[in-house]
Amino acid sequence: TPLSYFQDLRVERAVQLLRTGSGSVDQIAAQVGYADGVTLRALLRRKLGRGVKDFREVESK
Repeated sequence: TPLSYFQDLRVERAVQLLRTGSGSVDQIAAQVGYADGVTLRALLRRKLGRGVKDFREVESK
């Protein structure tokens, strides 16, 4: 569906920002078009089965 497609694009961009940036989850959520970090966290968990911490840790390892 179109909604799913746009969610996928937003999630992909959010993952990139989580891996490369140091912004808060709320800041990243706003950058990709979500009102708050809770929504972004839920989408990451639902679509990728991983949380914010998983993406942040990839960079530090």
